Amino acid sequence: MADKREVASEKEQAEHWDASDQGLLSATLMATPTQRIAWLEEALQLAYATGALKPRQMLTKEEWDAKGSLNP
Repeated sequence: MADKREVASEKEQAEHWDASDQGLLSATLMATPTQRIAWLEEALQLAYATGALKPRQMLTKEEWDAKGSLNP
């Protein structure tokens, strides 16, 4: 049989989200720099894997210098 879930009231749902948000905030603030870099690397890997970000091509020194001279 399918498991029926009760629909929470708006107040209960708001309290649940507040608790989740607080937990996420606490975990984020307590994270070490190493953990934060790991999260960033995972997010970038996911973004590249899904096509949200496209890999960049490396520029030669000449191309880099040319781009720099175009901006005043």
